[in-house]
Amino acid sequence: MLSAMPLGEFARENATRYVVNAEFNEAAVFFNDGSFLQFVHKGRDVRWARPSTDDTIAGQVSRALFQFRLNAKHLQLFFEDGTSVEFI
Repeated sequence: MLSAMPLGEFARENATRYVVNAEFNEAAVFFNDGSFLQFVHKGRDVRWARPSTDDTIAGQVSRALFQFRLNAKHLQLFFEDGTSVEFI
């Protein structure tokens, strides 16, 4: 269950590692419960975020996700509550 803290802060505090490929079109954020959230952005037709499993922190973060931006600069997650978090 998500805590009462802002969603961006929740994601940041529970993240343990961020990994991105050399092309900056695939990435993953790993969380302290062992789950991860995978991101793919290979153009307008191929753009998605998927949790490793649903009943985890990755699943919770995924369900609260409004939008994401993945590029050479960063992965930025935007949440339904108006907060965001950036992984570099």
